[in-house]
Amino acid sequence: MDILTMVLRVLHIFGAVAWIGATWMVVFFVEPTVRALGPEGGKFMNYMATTRRYPLYISVTAAVTLLAGIVLFGIHWGPVWNTPMGLTFLIGGLIGIAGGVTGGMTGGVTGRMTKLGGEMAQQGKPPSPEQLAEMGALQARLRSLARVTAILTSIALFLMAIARYV
Repeated sequence: MDILTMVLRVLHIFGAVAWIGATWMVVFFVEPTVRALGPEGGKFMNYMATTRRYPLYISVTAAVTLLAGIVLFGIHWGPVWNTPMGLTFLIGGLIGIAGGVTGGMTGGVTGRMTKLGGEMAQQGKPPSPEQLAEMGALQARLRSLARVTAILTSIALFLMAIARYV
């Protein structure tokens, strides 16, 4: 194995661990906690998104994972992709890319939630029913996208883990 392949594999695997772990953390721990805390949860989520830049962290780890995987696929394109192992890697990669797309969609939702939360905090009065309804809809959309991303990336991880043995 050449040095480029080793570096790309390390980036791909470590990136996937960080990306999928961060996604699972949001789906199984952060989002349910934020929902249970009500308005205080919104403050926490806003802090996590703006000050801690958590969405950027997830985006970077996803991009590193996907780009390294695509380059690995391109470098090693050939007869291996017509084998059960190669097809399993290919299917896992395509599902991983789908997870990247759904995960990428969360960025826009998070941005709108952050903006709306800031507006609600600065207006000096309780949020209007319209603002609360919009925030609820955005939270539901984010929850759905995060769950789909967690499912897709978990399937991709599973396929990548078993590919050598099929």
